[in-house]
Amino acid sequence: LRPSTILSSKKNQEVAVHYSAQVPKNVNWEEHITQGSEQWEWQMTVSKLFEERPIWPKESVTERLLQKGLKFSHLVLKRLLLGVAYYFSNGPFRRFWIRKGYDPRKDPESRIYQRTDFRVPEPLRNYADANVANNLTHKWGDLCSFQVFPYKFQMILQLFELDDDYIQQEIRKPPKLETCDPKTGWFSECVLDCLRLRVAVRFLSVYPKTGAESILKSCSNEFEKLKWSCLYKDVFNSHQEEHQQTN
Repeated sequence: LRPSTILSSKKNQEVAVHYSAQVPKNVNWEEHITQGSEQWEWQMTVSKLFEERPIWPKESVTERLLQKGLKFSHLVLKRLLLGVAYYFSNGPFRRFWIRKGYDPRKDPESRIYQRTDFRVPEPLRNYADANVANNLTHKWGDLCSFQVFPYKFQMILQLFELDDDYIQQEIRKPPKLETCDPKTGWFSECVLDCLRLRVAVRFLSVYPKTGAESILKSCSNEFEKLKWSCLYKDVFNSHQEEHQQTN
């Protein structure tokens, strides 16, 4: 793939945006690529993904393109993403590709696209080591639906993509924060920790060997305690707000 002018300019190569900076403006890439060419078709396919939703993990983009019969090298995929997207170098959307011109810090609806993570507990890392050594990989969709246990020690996941009723219910509740926090985004730290624990419980539940039982039990107990703690804080804060309004 020969990079077009829009994709190869120095300005557009600087895609990593600090969380406190302005987001890149939308660019009409169609003016710089010959319509009907192979590159134009590829760029249009990637562009349509960001019309579907404004924020994507790279792994999810890759899998969607594979489903369309398109497989690109790391360099070519990055060039295509550069045409329509940018990413933050820090913050609650870090390393996710975001449609140019869209600022998730100004849109509370963006909270469903925030990140969470999962770190494989130390006692279970031999399983990951063995499979990584054999160059085994999972489909991204299988990971997001908690059908398989991760091979990587640490995974960054998008809340929107996770197939879990509790997580989807929580992220769609009205945001409690009026502004987007540089660390926790549109969620409180308590809620984010609770969501992270829920992810851990789901993954530990599908660990394919013995050895995770006690870790799963401990994690499940911690999740239940924190879930009720977050609920209590919400009720307490709500009562405080009502009291202030009446006074």
